[in-house]
Amino acid sequence: MKHAATAILLLLFSPTALLAQSQKTLLLGLASISGGIETLYVTKKIGAFKRNGLDVDFLLLQGGSQALQVLLSAEIKLISGGGGAAAQRARFKGAGNVIVATYTPTMPYSLFVNRKIQDAKQLKGAKLAISRFGSSSDFSARYMVSRLGFDPSKDVTIMQVGNQRERMSALLSGAVDGSVIDVPNTQIARQQGFVELADSSKLGLAYPHNNIATTERFIRDEPQTVFNFLRAFVEGIAYYRTHKAESVQMIKEFLRVSDSAIAEEAYDYYSRITPMKPYPTGDGVRTVLEEIAPTEPAIRNAKIEHFIDASFMTKLDQSGFIDGLYKKR
Repeated sequence: MKHAATAILLLLFSPTALLAQSQKTLLLGLASISGGIETLYVTKKIGAFKRNGLDVDFLLLQGGSQALQVLLSAEIKLISGGGGAAAQRARFKGAGNVIVATYTPTMPYSLFVNRKIQDAKQLKGAKLAISRFGSSSDFSARYMVSRLGFDPSKDVTIMQVGNQRERMSALLSGAVDGSVIDVPNTQIARQQGFVELADSSKLGLAYPHNNIATTERFIRDEPQTVFNFLRAFVEGIAYYRTHKAESVQMIKEFLRVSDSAIAEEAYDYYSRITPMKPYPTGDGVRTVLEEIAPTEPAIRNAKIEHFIDASFMTKLDQSGFIDGLYKKR
């Protein structure tokens, strides 16, 4: 566990001093703290994990690559992450990681531009800010530009600027004409008077942005633990989707923001796109494989079923448990 200790940046919740014998202690690795992931926080806060025999703590890791690393090393059994190109490339090459649920089935990014650009026709020639080439912000920027009718490699200039704060500063200073903004920072962009030209989720982008991933070995060794985790999680999602006021307050706690407008922006967006039944998305994985294919041509022949395990969600769905959660509301 020495390696895990160095990998973990922040323990979000202290372990309880005494655990009930009937409860299994489980660590969930978080690739990041961002919008959408608060559904896991809600699940914990309402006691759904404990009702399913689990004492779950969250561990914040240094992004998706590290989350995948500790998962494959078996230091953590479940992660929130594991949907991007690195994870799917590893899986294709024989790693044991597999997605068992997708709860953000798109990229939560919008394209905001300065006031000089009032509609998509004026986008040609614009300078657009992303974090870095090959990142999710880069992918979503190119996707949105393409769907708006332009060639992202010819009609616009895509610039590596940095994180969300740096991209917003570049937009404010006029160094760029537009930027990819994630939710809930979209609320800040609106407050600054910037124009939203596109929302990737509304353009139909299917992408496994936030997932629950584990390994084939853990599924084989402890299928009931995986099932119990997902059973609790769909209960948390149901609460989140049907209790706005309470969920907004928990978003403020989780994201550590005091502005209710920002928390409501996150809630309104994620409650819309978070599915009642978070099946691992085959369409989203296909998008990732197409992203990888130019440098890994053989992946075009891979079967989507190799990258996902929908059996747990299918069992929960067919049992009527998920539908029952909403009939009670």
